[in-house]
Amino acid sequence: MSKSYLGIGLLSIIAGLLMLFSPEAWTKVVVIVLGIAAIVNGLFNLIYVRRVFDDAYFRRSVIIRGLLSLVVGLVAVILPLALAAAIWTTMVYILAAYLLVSALLELFATIRLRSSGIDARPYYGEIVGSIILAVILFVIPAQVGVLLVRICGVLLVLSGAFILVWQWRNRGMEHYVHSKATD
Repeated sequence: MSKSYLGIGLLSIIAGLLMLFSPEAWTKVVVIVLGIAAIVNGLFNLIYVRRVFDDAYFRRSVIIRGLLSLVVGLVAVILPLALAAAIWTTMVYILAAYLLVSALLELFATIRLRSSGIDARPYYGEIVGSIILAVILFVIPAQVGVLLVRICGVLLVLSGAFILVWQWRNRGMEHYVHSKATD
């Protein structure tokens, strides 16, 4: 039985149960994690990405995106921890708007990269991911969002249970395959 799959299964079940029984707390954790990710992304853009391409428009859009990431990330981490629950809904909407603006700025930057012959494919996933996260964040504060978080929780619990059962049923198979390979 693989310990890494066992750990993934258990973590999936724990995360799913948290999402199922405490969707509001889960949303708060997601906001803080996204805030930390925005801070890291902003620093990365300001330190490394702006130097990728020597074009004034590219650099300007990356600097704006990096500074915006830092500000929104700091607000997402600090304000919700300092203020009451009323700020959570506002912060979720601010994060969603930031992700959309960030995706548009990155799209502009990738168009500039592509027009100069630099491969921009690595950035497409981040653009799509930002848009998907923004849509999810726009939905989360509503009652539909709580239901969506709970549905995701159930799916995580089921997938974690499936991983554990699959590992349990195939626990002797790894030894058998390994012994056949060495023969």
